[in-house]
Amino acid sequence: MDNIKFGKFIRETRKEKGLTQKQLADLIHVSDKAVSKWENGVGFPDIKLLEPLSECLGVSLLELMQSEKTEEVRIERKEAEQIVADTIFQSREAAEEKSRMGKARVLLAACVCGILYLVCVGIGYLIRQGSGQNGEDMSVWQASAWYESPVFFYVWVGILVILCGTAAVYILWKNETIREVKIGRHKVKSILTILMDMLVVLLLHTYLSNIANNQQQLLKLPEALPVNAYITTLDGSRQTGIFIQDKLIQGFLDSAYIDKLKMDVRLKAGIDEVIPGEWHTLNLYLEGINCIEALGIEEKDVVWNTGEDASLLQGAEAKCVVSKQLFEKNGWKLGDKVTLCEYYYYRKNERYGELDMNPLQTVEYEIAGYADLVSAWQDNLTEPPDVIVPFHAVRASYTEEGIPFFASSVSFALSDALQINAFKQEMKDLGLQSVSPTTRDNSLNGTALNVNDAAFISTAGHLRQVIDTVWAFFPFLLGLIVCVGYLITLLLLQSRKNEMALLRSIGLNRKRCFRIFFAEQSVLVITGIVAGSVLSVLIQGNYGGSSVFTGCLVGVCYMVGNSLALWKLLQVSVMEALFTAE
Repeated sequence: MDNIKFGKFIRETRKEKGLTQKQLADLIHVSDKAVSKWENGVGFPDIKLLEPLSECLGVSLLELMQSEKTEEVRIERKEAEQIVADTIFQSREAAEEKSRMGKARVLLAACVCGILYLVCVGIGYLIRQGSGQNGEDMSVWQASAWYESPVFFYVWVGILVILCGTAAVYILWKNETIREVKIGRHKVKSILTILMDMLVVLLLHTYLSNIANNQQQLLKLPEALPVNAYITTLDGSRQTGIFIQDKLIQGFLDSAYIDKLKMDVRLKAGIDEVIPGEWHTLNLYLEGINCIEALGIEEKDVVWNTGEDASLLQGAEAKCVVSKQLFEKNGWKLGDKVTLCEYYYYRKNERYGELDMNPLQTVEYEIAGYADLVSAWQDNLTEPPDVIVPFHAVRASYTEEGIPFFASSVSFALSDALQINAFKQEMKDLGLQSVSPTTRDNSLNGTALNVNDAAFISTAGHLRQVIDTVWAFFPFLLGLIVCVGYLITLLLLQSRKNEMALLRSIGLNRKRCFRIFFAEQSVLVITGIVAGSVLSVLIQGNYGGSSVFTGCLVGVCYMVGNSLALWKLLQVSVMEALFTAE
């Protein structure tokens, strides 16, 4: 190339554009001295500067290299008519191409909307699982119309996305929009890209499935490790035969955190009449309970009168269950009525446990059943009860007589052990204290709460720590996927710089080249994600929305890295790529 001719061409073209040496130098980011040297034929610009120099001067790269502009060509009438005809044909082709591209855009928009819907469903599923709510199980088959069933609708949306995506790819392929660079010519690189995407999906699916499994274990932990609690004295030495205030009883009944509540109150009683001074007539132990389990027996262990069952203990009817020994001794029959004179225990001084008795009420009870209470009470340190009556019937008797009510024992299980902190705060608000073994307590006041939660708290704490730790690293994992997409694309497409440069040299700008390669990579990535998702579900099981969410996350993050790598590769100078090509 003649440096003098080249310099003269630059000077003349620059002046035609109305540019000074300084202005041209600023446009291509060099000094004005460098431009002066070129125009004087002393030097030649770096090969990387040829393309931006041609753009600034308004000439083609070929004209710049030849240092002369292409002359206009004279044509005859027939040739002109043919050119006009060709132009009209090309105009129609352009209109048809625009129409096809419009259809492709609509189909791609439908795909995007469908994918966004699937992602939102997946995110919602994960949020519900994380908050402990019973979300829609994506694996449950519901027999209903497709538009009424969330599962069917989810599947139909997925099918719609696939069909719209396939149709859009077909239109673009037929329109030669994505055929400038063919995947088939780079089979090894394409296969490697697909395999890498499959591996990333499998790893991320494993990661999210680990979170889902730990969350499921946490949700099922209250069932596996039930937390039980009971009321004791302050020193924890006694949990039966104590005095538990009525306000605590009402608090337990109103609490949403308590399940399987067992309460009882012990009285003394005599049949028909108790003669003062002849206390041997006050010879029965009467127990008020709210459920049959409080006795340590089951409903089947009781011989019930016709139409009766254990539910009567939850009410306040004047019905009773008597011990088998007392039933046989007195020759009673089921359905008979027996009059009981009830006496309640009280303390003259609440600071001490010395007990006295006072009459409560005389009540006529109907015998609803009998059971061997002596055998059921063998492991209990107190005397077995002779008569069982509804807990709330006894409580109502106290209220009618204006006597402060006290229960003798209370135990229960937590309905949701995961809410244990809220439960403990509620119990604290009721006035209950923690057990203090070092405190001496002779009052028999039931003021302390003993909760058997050590094993549950330890296990739940470990699971929560694992879940929180895994979630904490999740953003870093997504960043790693972006880096993987960037590095893999950069390495696999490094050898195709000359192919990119060739496309640029025939008139395609950077954005068009980017779309071409991006479309190619998108097809490969989507193929790898679908294959990886299917493989993950087959190996590790279906986690509903999280399985779809995994594939979408990999696709988005990988394509972000892929786009960054493509844009970096397209920044290379056309001349540099062509001259350094092997």
